Amino acid sequence: MSAVPRPITSRIAAGLAVVLLAGCSAVAPRPSTAPQAPGEQRPSEAPAAPSGRLKPMPLRTFTVATECRFRDETGNSGKATVDVLNSKVRALSVELTMPKRGVCRYDLANLHQTQALPSIELEGARECRVRLWEQGEQITVAFAGCHTMCSPSSAHDYVWPLLIDKNTGKCD
Repeated sequence: MSAVPRPITSRIAAGLAVVLLAGCSAVAPRPSTAPQAPGEQRPSEAPAAPSGRLKPMPLRTFTVATECRFRDETGNSGKATVDVLNSKVRALSVELTMPKRGVCRYDLANLHQTQALPSIELEGARECRVRLWEQGEQITVAFAGCHTMCSPSSAHDYVWPLLIDKNTGKCD
């Protein structure tokens, strides 16, 4: 086995270190210096999301109407009536049953809408919040702090969001 002279191995090591460090550097984008016409707004200079990443939720109203039932593999079941037109909730009735845990019932009669955009928010007694939002082809209905709508109240600790497929109206 032949020995490699020390100066060559240190040059190789130094070269590898430079290559590795160069891969860690980032170059900040330069702001545009093009002249701007009066009244013209510059486009946002925020970098585009890399492919494979979630995109920001669009700021727009949505409409969904469904009556659905579901049962999951753990035995939890539910039924829901949801009617939203241009982000205005016209009907909401959700019953979720968790075997050996309890039942939760969320009804629009016990809630009032406080927000429509960027997502819908309904408020109930004792800081109960029900939120609805659209993401892709799915509507999510999430429940937070609504222990008073469950029997026993501890059942609320086992509630998962309700997911509604916009195209089919099915839920789970």
